Amino acid sequence: MSKADSQLHCLDCANKAECFKHLTKQELEEVSSSKVKIHYNKGEIIRKQGTFVASILFVKKGFAKVYKEFEHAENVSIVDFRKPGQLIGLPDLFNANLVQYTVSALTDCEVCSIDIRLFEKLLNSNGNFAVGVIKSINSQTSNTIDFHIQNNYKQLHGRIAHAILNLSKLVFESDKFEVPFTRRDFAEFTNMSSMSVVRILKVFKSDQLIELKEGLITILDKEKLEQISRVG
Repeated sequence: MSKADSQLHCLDCANKAECFKHLTKQELEEVSSSKVKIHYNKGEIIRKQGTFVASILFVKKGFAKVYKEFEHAENVSIVDFRKPGQLIGLPDLFNANLVQYTVSALTDCEVCSIDIRLFEKLLNSNGNFAVGVIKSINSQTSNTIDFHIQNNYKQLHGRIAHAILNLSKLVFESDKFEVPFTRRDFAEFTNMSSMSVVRILKVFKSDQLIELKEGLITILDKEKLEQISRVG
């Protein structure tokens, strides 16, 4: 991990989180002067569950996974993902003083760290910004709950199909995942065993629903995947 001071002013950033578009020029100046830009290599921990909440993070480049760790358990449960333009740590704002989920870099990532005290100050002084933050929390929470509720009621093939479609639409925004997504990631995202994930992915590949190549996934038959997701 390496840190670099901010070279790009927040006013000039073309990929602001939606809520930051409600900040005044002066407020954006304040964020720019205090933020720290940090680079994380693939696999590095960005935010650790159980540590003190010190900042809100903005994903500038790359993809990250959000997961829950359990005491005395080897496996974790992937809760959600973060992509460029999204914020990390919003659920911690009104919850507790400790980080609720671990976040790690799925790819090389570049994030901007904003001091939690400044973030809370902006919430208190700018109503439109506060509403934007609440909307972001609602959107993230709604998508997460919806996915996991549906996942719980699907059979194994339906879970994998549903996960692939979810990643395609909401995370990578493409029918080809240009991001290595491992079998273990699938298992931790769908609450399945790695063996079951491997077996079903092989079936999907054999049936020419997807293409698997060097850890990358390409959807070949979306209509069939959607059907499996619905009936599964």
